[in-house]
Amino acid sequence: MNILEVMPTFICLDCGCIFEEPKHWVERHGLDSPPWEEWSGCPTCGGAYTDAITCDICGEYITGTYVKVSDGQLICENCYIEKELGE
Repeated sequence: MNILEVMPTFICLDCGCIFEEPKHWVERHGLDSPPWEEWSGCPTCGGAYTDAITCDICGEYITGTYVKVSDGQLICENCYIEKELGE
């Protein structure tokens, strides 16, 4: 893997687990051929998940609002307010 590539990070909305790859399930309901029920979820609890990025200042995971400043840093809303970065 190229060092410039970043592994995607996800965070579970139910248990807060942080992971790089969701678990995939297939429920065949006793059928030998599709249609099967397929879904993915948190590998720990099976819950819903969302993309997460890391704040370049505090290191916390961001799942909501963030700011991308001119030097390319991704900053959480709290750090943006605290540091008064502005445009």
